[in-house]
Amino acid sequence: MIITKLKKLILPCLFVPLFLSCTERYSPKINGNFSILVVDGKISNENTPIQIRLYKTISMDSVTTRDSIIPESDAIINIFDDKGNSDVFQEIEPGLYQNESSSFRGDVGTTYWIKIITKDGLEFESEPEIMSPPVEITNIYGEDYKQYISKDVERNAVKLYFDAIDQSNSVSYIRWESNEGWEWQTPFHLNLPDSLLFTSEPASICYRQKFNNEISVFDASILDTKSMHKLPLVSIDYTEQKLLFDYYLHINVRSISANNYQFWNHIKQINQSSGNLYDRSPGKVEGYIYCCDDNYSVVGYFEGSSVSSKGKSFYRDMFQTTFDYFPPE
Repeated sequence: MIITKLKKLILPCLFVPLFLSCTERYSPKINGNFSILVVDGKISNENTPIQIRLYKTISMDSVTTRDSIIPESDAIINIFDDKGNSDVFQEIEPGLYQNESSSFRGDVGTTYWIKIITKDGLEFESEPEIMSPPVEITNIYGEDYKQYISKDVERNAVKLYFDAIDQSNSVSYIRWESNEGWEWQTPFHLNLPDSLLFTSEPASICYRQKFNNEISVFDASILDTKSMHKLPLVSIDYTEQKLLFDYYLHINVRSISANNYQFWNHIKQINQSSGNLYDRSPGKVEGYIYCCDDNYSVVGYFEGSSVSSKGKSFYRDMFQTTFDYFPPE
């Protein structure tokens, strides 16, 4: 009987320090002046100059200042391929470098890498990356759908998609970007009671463009036939006016390597994290660019990718969704 009572007393006492230890504050010492090199560049099969941007990371105290990115100037950058060709870059504006030769362009099946020497004498090198063949964009299309704002709130909307296929059946990973452009006409009279205020002679016609900076990647490595369907592009809510008149969507689809896919997919997971207790810890983003001195870190990626492009116009009469003539405000 005495032993049973002792057990009842001891067990609660054991749990108390456990709970207290979970609430102990941990304040690590962080060097606010810590700064590392960031590399952002790519080579593709497009007939355009190769550009690389170098800059330094900034402290959290400087984030409120939008123009506080520190460019890395006076660096020496060289690009090489596995055929023995090379080219040098010139700094065309602070932190932005462009290759000199107009004949040095990306070719499918060729491997590329870069070497960087900063003005401080630090040497960095990217991991060699082979350029995969481009995929074929077979179709761009849209569908009406219900957009769920919350559990009990839904809105009518249109969602645009695309299909693609790799005829060589060798491309396992892709990443895509989209750019929207649409026409807007101002009403002839703003004070008319009729809700259809637009006429054949609008007071003014203007155009707007929007680059969609969402990270969009797809893993096709598990597909026996590299035929990809219904890959999402953009959603257009019924409160938006994009489809009232002329609307055009242009997409670039890049065939990328497995390392490139892992890099962008990791960044996507970090950006989409909601900050809950059980969210995955971001960790270090591996960019496959290395410093010859192990004491220095680098972030970023030099990408070798082939690009395929396609565009399509859309109009409101293609869909059942009815769009508002004016934004809510």
